[in-house]
Amino acid sequence: AYIYMPTDQATVFLKKTAESLKFLYRRNKHLLSKPERQYFERSFIEKHRTPMFYIIPKVQKDPVKYRPVVSCVNSFNAVFSKWLDFKMKSLLSCIPTYLKDSNALLTDIENLPKLPANAKLFTADATAMYTNIDTDTALEAFSFLFEHYNEEIPSDFPKALFLSVLEIVMKRNLFQFDDTYWLQKDGTAMGTPTACLHATISYGLHERNRILPTYKDFLLLYKRFIDDVFGIWIPHDNGLDDLAWSEFKNTMNEWGKLRWIVSDRTTSVDFLDLNLTINNGRILTRTFQKSMNLYLYIPPISAHPTSCFKGLIVGNFLRFRKQNNDENFCILLRNFAHHLLARGHSLKAIRKHFRNAANLTDNKRLLPIRSPVDTPPAADPTTPLPDPTIANRSLYLHWEYHPSGIKREQLREIFKSTLADCNPFQKGMIVAMARPKNLRDILTRTTLNEPEGERASDYYRKICTDASPASHVATSEGNTHT
Repeated sequence: AYIYMPTDQATVFLKKTAESLKFLYRRNKHLLSKPERQYFERSFIEKHRTPMFYIIPKVQKDPVKYRPVVSCVNSFNAVFSKWLDFKMKSLLSCIPTYLKDSNALLTDIENLPKLPANAKLFTADATAMYTNIDTDTALEAFSFLFEHYNEEIPSDFPKALFLSVLEIVMKRNLFQFDDTYWLQKDGTAMGTPTACLHATISYGLHERNRILPTYKDFLLLYKRFIDDVFGIWIPHDNGLDDLAWSEFKNTMNEWGKLRWIVSDRTTSVDFLDLNLTINNGRILTRTFQKSMNLYLYIPPISAHPTSCFKGLIVGNFLRFRKQNNDENFCILLRNFAHHLLARGHSLKAIRKHFRNAANLTDNKRLLPIRSPVDTPPAADPTTPLPDPTIANRSLYLHWEYHPSGIKREQLREIFKSTLADCNPFQKGMIVAMARPKNLRDILTRTTLNEPEGERASDYYRKICTDASPASHVATSEGNTHT
């Protein structure tokens, strides 16, 4: 739910939030590393904006549905939320159910013993996970983690500061919709950078302390990627298996108000971008592609660097190779080529990049690796020492790409012929190519520009003519109620 907040109150609210976060930083900065302090000091002087609310229509649905989104990019709260996200990465080792991606699941499956003949697979999906993770419940989970698993946490982890910042970021998420302001009242803060790990770790404590110990005799494998669970269930022949399965599903729903939809136990499931099937005691995998997938790959007329097209092909080659047997791999590549042809790419370009991707896939383990005993050549004593403020650093050049513009290779040649000899940046230059603005940027801006009389505040006043605006709450479905 969200509460409408008048503009003058919203301005004061945003200012107080920023002041509270800055106060916490200044009082605890002695607990932070030098790079962390540099990050905050640099971020404080940047220009910040209020988070913006917008919706994305799901045009494939009938009737059309909408996904609410809050863009927190360049907001002040996001500065601290990114720091929280950074610190949470060091806590992931405490969550045995954490799954990084489908590649990690493939590794886990490869290490499994042969499955019993009665083994079953299942999946589970959280219902509106972010919305249904109560902040107080999540804070209790993190406090429990710090109290009971202190030996698994880095000794210099600033626990008190972390919890204080986390509470502010989650409970003071104010965003703008056109000329109106709204305060989120419950759930994980929409759009905040740390939302993903916040959900992963907070529920992960319930999994570690309740689910895994209680059902260790049934769960051969249990892994979760944010709000998607994959598991292998080993049924028992004692006549109580159905009861245990029912209690397991109930236990998943015993954490706050978060609820899960658990699939039936079966021998074949779809999970992330994988289809997994039990066959002769082993789990066979193949790439899962949704039937609604339109395969709208970047067309050749788009102003993207060639490296984007190359990366698309190499990435899919490696993914298809890891996830499939030889037969399915060939089928997927053939379909992939047809999809690229349908997007306007020439057969000549596809063949060229397919050959390069195949060579890279075959020779991946043969790439040269620098020996750890190798040492760089001794520096010329006659060469002046580099500026200590930029020594051991790279020069980053942010360059907008244009098909007819200067190329990355030309930029590197210019660097070599000018700055490289005087060696101001010991790690050289990194060219970051950025795409120019396109029609999507113009047509789907997060900032609305509606005519007078049709602003969001005008519609809100029409809805709330008989009640105080401050007493109205908007739900995530867009309804307004008292």
